[in-house]
Amino acid sequence: MEQTKNKEIALLNMVQALLAGGSLVVAVWAVATDGFKSGTDTLFLVMVCLLLALVFSIGPMMWATQQGLIANPLAADQSEAHGGNRENAVIWIALLVLTGIEVLLAYVHLNITLMLIILMGLSIIKAVLIVAYFMHMKFEKMSFILTIVPILVVLLCLFVVFFPDGMRVKNLRSTQVPSLEEQQAAEK
Repeated sequence: MEQTKNKEIALLNMVQALLAGGSLVVAVWAVATDGFKSGTDTLFLVMVCLLLALVFSIGPMMWATQQGLIANPLAADQSEAHGGNRENAVIWIALLVLTGIEVLLAYVHLNITLMLIILMGLSIIKAVLIVAYFMHMKFEKMSFILTIVPILVVLLCLFVVFFPDGMRVKNLRSTQVPSLEEQQAAEK
């Protein structure tokens, strides 16, 4: 009875893996033959196929992890000196979420100044996460950190020093280039 159940589970996982592979093949085929010339139709087909491939691959991947056929990337590995796989996966997911928020801001109609402030803040958070965890600065000695942080402060001060000059150049350009309404009025 148990052996029959295991065979059925293995067969179902194989079917799901084949469906995931087939969905990936359709997505690659759609891009290779059309090259997004159809616009959003091809993009929609590719996104649906990739989503199906993801959904169909979850079951076989979980089964293979439970059987010990593949390593679990989210398992806590205490043998590593600089964090484990779980910590890296959590940081990676946090970076993806922050990037998704940044992309979403492009579609939300916000005041340009507010949007830039939010984007710069999110970028700073992402940079800190990358430097702390993926560049292992979290695990470095304080003396090494104290040699890096002042350099960053000096660079930020230089940005502040040159920012007014950049605004002056922006204001010069805006007075020299006529607006779209002015161009249309001049044509009439």
